[in-house]
Amino acid sequence: MKRLLIALAVVLISLPQMNAQTKEGFKALKELEKAKAAVEKKADAASYIKLGNAYSDCFDAPINGIFLGSSHDQTRMLMKGQVVLSSEQEELNGKQFNVDKYMDKNIYYGPQNTVVGYKITKALVEGEDVLAKSMEAYNKAVEKGAVEKDMKPLFNAVAQRYWQSAMSAYALGDYRDACSLFENSFNAKQHPMVNELDSNALIYAGFAAVLAKENNKAIQIFERCRSLNIVDGDVYAYLADSYKGAGDTAKCKELLNEGFEKFPTNQGILVSLINTYLETNDDPNKIITVIHKAQENEPTNASLFYAEGNLYKNMKDYDKAIALYRKSAELNPKYVYAPFNEGDLYYQMALDLQDKANNELDDAKYNELQNQMNDCLKKAVEPFERAFNIAEDNEIKSACAQYLKQIFFRFREESAENQANYEKYENFLKENSAN
Repeated sequence: MKRLLIALAVVLISLPQMNAQTKEGFKALKELEKAKAAVEKKADAASYIKLGNAYSDCFDAPINGIFLGSSHDQTRMLMKGQVVLSSEQEELNGKQFNVDKYMDKNIYYGPQNTVVGYKITKALVEGEDVLAKSMEAYNKAVEKGAVEKDMKPLFNAVAQRYWQSAMSAYALGDYRDACSLFENSFNAKQHPMVNELDSNALIYAGFAAVLAKENNKAIQIFERCRSLNIVDGDVYAYLADSYKGAGDTAKCKELLNEGFEKFPTNQGILVSLINTYLETNDDPNKIITVIHKAQENEPTNASLFYAEGNLYKNMKDYDKAIALYRKSAELNPKYVYAPFNEGDLYYQMALDLQDKANNELDDAKYNELQNQMNDCLKKAVEPFERAFNIAEDNEIKSACAQYLKQIFFRFREESAENQANYEKYENFLKENSAN
C-alpha cells in the first residue's frame, strides 16, 4: 500500500511538469481559435495576417528552444520545465543517435552531442499542415490588399521554418520529407512578395530526391533548376543519373555531353559520362576524346589517366593501358588504383595465356606460352606490392595480398625469398580474416 501511495505521489508531482511542457502550445491554440473567429467576422487582410501568424506560432510552439547545432546542455536549459520521458539510443538509416523523448517530440543528438534533428510525435493541430495553412492565410492577405513591406518578412519566415525542418529531416535520413520541405522553402522565397531565387534550397531538394531514389521527382526538380538557370556541373550529373535511373539512357548521355561542354572540370559529370559509355558498350573513342579534353584542363589529375588506362584495358591495348597506369602513379604516388590495376592487368594477361596453353597440343608452343605466362605473373609482383604498401583501405590491401600469395606460391621453390614472401602474405591474410 505504501509503495502504491509513493507511485501516485510521483505521478501527481509530474502532472504540473507535463502540463508546463505544452503551455506555449495551449497559448498558440487559443490564439489560433481567436484568429479563425476574426476571419469569420471580418475577412480582411489584417485578419488573414493574424491567422497566418497563429498557424506559424502553432508550428513554432513544439520546437521552441530547439536549435540545430546546439549542445545537449544548452537545449535542456532552453527547454527547462519540459519533462524528458526517456533518454536512449536509436538507429535511423544506419546512424546512431542519442535521443531525448518528450511528450510531443523526440530530439536527436549526434556524435558531438549537439542537436542534429527532431521529430514531432504529437501534432499540436491534428490533421492540418500548419505551415501550409500559414502560407494559405498569407496568400489570402495578399489577395485582400496586403503590401510587400508587411508580407515579405512573413513569407521569408515561413521559408526559414521549412528550411530548418528540411535540414532536420535530411540529417535523420528522411530524404523524401527533406525533398518536399526544401522545395517548399524554395517556393516560399519565390513568392512575388519576396521574389528571391534560393538556388541552394532547390538543389538540395533535388539531391534529397536522389538519395530517396525518387528518380522522377529528382528529374522534375533538376529540370526546374535548368529552366531557372540554376545550373552547375553537379546539377547536370544528378539530372543525368536520374534519367538513367528512370531508364532513359539516351537522355542521360545527351545531358552529360551538354554538361561536359559547359563544365569540363566537373568530376561528377566526367565519372558519370565514362561509366555510362562503358555500361552501354558505346564507341570508346568518344570517351577518350572526352577524357583528353579533361586532361587538358587538369593535367595533374591522376584519376583521368587511370580512367583512360581502363578504357585501353577494355580495348585490349595493354601496352597503352600500362603506360597510362604508370603515368597516373607518377602524378600521384598515393593513388592506389593505378598500381593495383597494372598488377591486375598483368595477372589477367597471365590467365589468358594459361587458357591458350591448355588448348595447345604442340609441346614447344605450349612451353613458350607457359614462359610468357610466368613472365606476366612476375611483372605483376612489383605493382601489386606497391599498391599493398600504399593502400589505406584494408579491403584493397587484402586483395593485393591474395594476388601476391598466389603468385609467390607458384614460384616458391625458385628461391628462399619467394618462399618468405609467400608466407608473409599468407600470414597477413590469416591475421586479417581473424580480425
